[in-house]
Amino acid sequence: MNWSQSGPGPELLGTPRTALELGPGEGTGAVHLARRGVRVTAVDFSAGQVERACRWWADEPDVGFIHADACEFLGSEATEYDAICSVWGAVWFTDPDRLLPLVTKRLTPGGVFVFSHAEPVPDAYGPQQMGASGWRDANAN
Repeated sequence: MNWSQSGPGPELLGTPRTALELGPGEGTGAVHLARRGVRVTAVDFSAGQVERACRWWADEPDVGFIHADACEFLGSEATEYDAICSVWGAVWFTDPDRLLPLVTKRLTPGGVFVFSHAEPVPDAYGPQQMGASGWRDANAN
C-alpha cells in the first residue's frame, strides 16, 4: 500500500483499529490493512471492481467491499472510523466541497484522513480524464 509509486506506505495511517477505504479498486490496499489487524470497509463506485474484489478476497477476514457512491455512503452511514483513506481513488473523482465535510463526520476523535491523487490539469477544475499511460495528463503530447 503506497500513496505514490515510490511510497510512503501505510504508516501514514498510524495504528487504526478501523478504516474506510474510498475507491479501493481491486482491493489490495484494503486487504493489506486487514492483514495488519485493521477492520476495513472498502467502498467503490464500480460494480465490476467490487465484484472482482469480493471474488478475489472472499476468504479474507476483517475486510468488506461495498458498491456505493462515496458521498452517498458517507452520508447514510453512522459508523465512525479511525482512518479514512483513498489511494488514487474517490478523492480524485469527487467534489471536495461535498466529500470533505462527510469524511470529517465519519472520523473518530483523533482519526486521520490520508489520500493521494494525480495533479490536476493546469487551469482545469472538476473531473479529468486519465491518460493512456495511467496517471499522466490526458492532454499531454
